[in-house]
Amino acid sequence: MHPYCALMHNWRMDKYPEWNDLKVFLTVARLGTISLAGERLGIEHSTVSRRIDRLEAKLKVVLFDRRRSGYSLTDAGNALIPHAEKMESALLAAVEESLGLADFIEGTVRVGTPEAFGINVLAPSLARLRQTHPGLNVELMAQPQFPSLVTREVEILVTLEPPAMGRYKVAKLAQIHYFLYCSAGYKKSHPPIRQLSDVAQHEFVDYIHDGSVSERYRVLEELVPQPRRSFTTTSVLAQRAAAVAGMGLVLLTPYVANAGQADLVEVFPGRPLITRSLWIAAPEDLLRIKRYQSVWNFIRQLMAQHPDLFHPPS
Repeated sequence: MHPYCALMHNWRMDKYPEWNDLKVFLTVARLGTISLAGERLGIEHSTVSRRIDRLEAKLKVVLFDRRRSGYSLTDAGNALIPHAEKMESALLAAVEESLGLADFIEGTVRVGTPEAFGINVLAPSLARLRQTHPGLNVELMAQPQFPSLVTREVEILVTLEPPAMGRYKVAKLAQIHYFLYCSAGYKKSHPPIRQLSDVAQHEFVDYIHDGSVSERYRVLEELVPQPRRSFTTTSVLAQRAAAVAGMGLVLLTPYVANAGQADLVEVFPGRPLITRSLWIAAPEDLLRIKRYQSVWNFIRQLMAQHPDLFHPPS
């Protein structure tokens, strides 16, 4: 019997689970531990555990494998997820409608972005969104690892890695181009670079190559197969600072390189060396809710209005 059919077979009308228990179930499934779920929900972890036990007792199935490392979903738990998420979205939409919130948008939306995009592009623009919707709060996660949509760590994701499976709406925001930069002092004190093959003689500032940084950021090897690195970091903003200090060449997007003072120079002016696509993604069910629609539309409009972000100043 299919896991979801087994769930339905075990349900009786007087044994339907409470919504609060399903909310706890979703939070544990997304965060992986009862302690983190308790922090997110503002309740004791013992309460989280009791609610999961009660839900399993009502459904007469085991929803989680309990391990010392955390909680992982069983087949029955995975079968329940999409239906619980539909209930979650339907409840949020119903609250909006019943309270007459069609024109008044409030609540929290958590957005995940690449580090520099979030800091240099999105964060300075959010004041305009706040002026339009003063009740709307955007929580920004700008970091070198893309947060998860699957676990609802974020609800909207700006990413180089769009989800290939699942019920997500995905749209392309822009083509982003990487250019090669260095400081003026570095350029004067090191061998000249006249053609692309010359860069192999130089040292580079780059990302750390371990699990702390998404592989989609690791573009340097596409330019130089075995680059010599003088400095590595998890932060693209730290890369910029190191390059400004003369530590080596660095591949950056213009919205990183051109932030602040004009203290970096292009090695090959106007010549992009690496190109990537930037995407926006969100669960389809959430985009039926006004606050998520508003943030989604705002980010897309921001990109449409500022194509210059992805090209060096002429």
